[in-house]
Amino acid sequence: MKTPIPIYDAILVDEAQDFPPAFLRLCYELLNDEKRLVYAYDELQVLNSQSMPSPEELFGKKPDGTPRVRFSTPQIGKPKQDIILEKCYRNSRPVLATAHALGFGIYRKSDPEIGTGLVQIFDQKSLWLDVGYVAIDGDLDDGCEVTLARTEESSPNFLEAHSSIDDLIQFHCFGSQQEQDEWVANAIADNLEKEEFLPDDIIVINPDPLSTRKVVGPIRASLFERNINTHLAGVDTSPDVFSNAEMDSVTFTGIYRAKGNEAGMVYIINAQDCYSSFGNLATVRNQLFTAITRSKAWVRVLGFGNEMEKLVEEFNQVRENNFQLKFTYPTSEQRKNMNIINRDMTDEEKRRIKRGKHELIGLIEDLESGKIFVEDLGRDQVKRLREYLNKEGE
Repeated sequence: MKTPIPIYDAILVDEAQDFPPAFLRLCYELLNDEKRLVYAYDELQVLNSQSMPSPEELFGKKPDGTPRVRFSTPQIGKPKQDIILEKCYRNSRPVLATAHALGFGIYRKSDPEIGTGLVQIFDQKSLWLDVGYVAIDGDLDDGCEVTLARTEESSPNFLEAHSSIDDLIQFHCFGSQQEQDEWVANAIADNLEKEEFLPDDIIVINPDPLSTRKVVGPIRASLFERNINTHLAGVDTSPDVFSNAEMDSVTFTGIYRAKGNEAGMVYIINAQDCYSSFGNLATVRNQLFTAITRSKAWVRVLGFGNEMEKLVEEFNQVRENNFQLKFTYPTSEQRKNMNIINRDMTDEEKRRIKRGKHELIGLIEDLESGKIFVEDLGRDQVKRLREYLNKEGE
């Protein structure tokens, strides 16, 4: 293997959570001896649910076994190596707290297999304080009830002072996709014709990137009939163009193209797809978090059907609790089960699990009905199954 030749004095990587670790290691190798690498990332915007590795893990070890990169303790007069930005200027307190509540599943109905409704949680409890929350009641300890709130210091209230909370963030559940689409088209028309919005002030986000081109068609057609221009980012434009004032066009996009962009008004359609998902629950919740936080002011979360009703119920609990996060901090065992059950799965893993459940249910029913007997399964197989179940129950 050839030794890389340093060619840069400094490298800045934005949205680093979207790059594989190998890319950051390559950047590190391409720097001169001073290794001025700055990478900025948001843990909750990792849409594949893979956490950002620590510097020690990310950049590997020296021949003597010590880490190549290790962040030192902050010292007076020297720049910090690890900086957490706790103040949020883009999203208002209600919008950001709602995004966190739904992203983590703070008010989600409890899962009996885990004993909590939480979908995911920070690995380090102190990160809640680092990103701008304070514990106004209870403690951030395993099994303890805690209430977290954002302060005026971490979430300046200039947006709340300008608009009411019910105007800043709204959730709507419709009876059908057609009703949703009609509402969105009417709302965008009002934004442009009555409320002095410009087309580039508006983004319409569909969380599922695979269905975006198809599902946004009816809304765009309705707006076209009203002489309102629209474009699908990266499809009707070059990959490098998302939106700009000169286009005079409302931007429609999937969640991946939305990342790194923002607008005054954000419409999130088909949000019911983010309530629950077998095999990638954390991912779809992160998609919703990312979509909501694209808004610099107003956000409308829209969907239809039973799962959207449940998502609206979660939001209502956020609002009833004054946009505070009130929950029981999961124990280490719950966090372990949470990571297992809500982990991302490949299509093959999903098929295998579904097939295994179906076969297990059939076996149990045959045993209970007397169609087969335990002895038919073989002594060794029964013994192995009992040993495994006993081990899991310990």
